[in-house]
Order: sequence, then structure tokens, then C-alpha cells
Amino acid sequence: MLQDADRTRILAISPHLDDAVLSVGASLAQAARDGGKVTVFTVFAGSAAPPYSPAAERFHARWGLSPTEDAPLRRRNEDIAALDHLGADHRHGRFPDAIYRKSPDGQWLLHHDGGSAVRQQSPVNNHDLASAIRHDIESVIAECEPTLLLTCVAIGNHPDHMVTRDATLLTAGGRGIPLRLWQDLPYAVYSSNMAELPSGLQLGSPDLSFVQEEARARKFQAMKHYATQLSVLDGPNKNLFARLEEHARSASPDGGYNETTWPVIRHADQ
Repeated sequence: MLQDADRTRILAISPHLDDAVLSVGASLAQAARDGGKVTVFTVFAGSAAPPYSPAAERFHARWGLSPTEDAPLRRRNEDIAALDHLGADHRHGRFPDAIYRKSPDGQWLLHHDGGSAVRQQSPVNNHDLASAIRHDIESVIAECEPTLLLTCVAIGNHPDHMVTRDATLLTAGGRGIPLRLWQDLPYAVYSSNMAELPSGLQLGSPDLSFVQEEARARKFQAMKHYATQLSVLDGPNKNLFARLEEHARSASPDGGYNETTWPVIRHADQ
């Protein structure tokens, strides 16, 4: 995925406080070790005031937080520790996670489906939110001057992933900055359902970015800083680390650890 890493400035646009590390943490660790400048900007990292949605309340309980504790602040601190472990810088966005937001009709955007996951209550087409996210991405690009942009491909159709991806695609479109979309993990372990790209764009051939064992180990160590999320994603009968390991190595011809990304092709480029 990376060439001339010592001259590379990577800006990863992450929907949530863990998505980049879960999906491409080993690649980011290896790039930083090889001399690249790595920054992760998390779009949906803002705090939210109560009242909270039933989905948010249930997550807070799973995370072991008190009703008055600032859950996003706890998660931001986890993210700082995880990215420090990878050798990456952090930038935290102002928008609250979907579990704290309402759709334009006043309904909670996400609700529980009876398990630990949440699903979309109704389709959302929030142009104001997308425009504000684009503005913030433009500001971070201007600050970091990246030579490579990364963001999610939006496997699993989570609304935060879709709006982050599309805002990044639209922002990068006129700037000529190379862009790759990562395979959303752990979503991709269980599903291949991918949100359609905006008109005029398509994915190129997938690239398996192979990393050294030290980078893979550093990724898994960094993931352990996300204690809140691991309380949901890992545990008995879930075996998150083993599943990620198996998923990566099963796609490799020689069983090496890899992380999948795709280039974005614009129809005018063909």
C-alpha cells in the first residue's frame, strides 16, 4: 500500500474512535516505523449531552460507565493511547456518534435490534451534516498536507461510515491526493455488504498490504486500549483477535498478515 514511506504523510479519516486501528492499524504502525508521518482524524468523536437514546444508554452500561460520565471523553482518551502506541498523531472531530443523534424527523437515528448491535431506524440524507464534515476534513487536509488519504469503504452500511466515506471522497476529488478505502473491520469478518459509492466512482482491484509481525503485534496491542469497545466486540464466544487474525491470513496466498484496501477510480480517469 505504501511506497517511499519516509516521505509519506498519511491522513486516515476514521468514522469512530477505533475504526482506523481495527481496520488498518498494522499498516499505520509499519508506515510510522518506516519514517512516515501518520495522523488519524476521527470524525464522530464529539461529546453529547443527555437525554441519551436507549441505544446509547445500553452501550454506556456495557462499557461500565456511570449515567453522568462523559463516554466520548473516555473513548477519546483510549484513542490517544492506542494511536500513541502505533506512533500516530490524533485529531478528534466535533460530531457525536450516531447513537447520540436524531434523524431530521426527530427520531433516534439508531436503535437496538435486541442484541448489542444497533441498526438504522430510518434512511438519513443529512446534507448539512455532510457539508460540515467536508469542511472539517478540508481543514485537517490543509493542516497535515497528506500525500495519501485513507478512509473506510463502508462495509456494514453504518450511517457514520457512509457519510465519512462520501465526505472524504468528495473532498479529495478535486485535490489530486491518492486515496484508498480500507476494509471495515470487524464488520467484514461477518458481512460483505458494502454501501454503494457515489455516482461516477468505483473501486479498483483490492490490494493486500502485507505487514511484518512486529506491526501486527503493535496493532493488537493498540486495540487493547479500546476497553469500552472491547467489552462489546470481544469476550467469550466472540474471540475478536483470533477472528481478525484468521480473516487476514485466510485471504493471503502464503498465510501472511495483511490489511485490504482499494483504490478509487473516477470514471473520467479511465
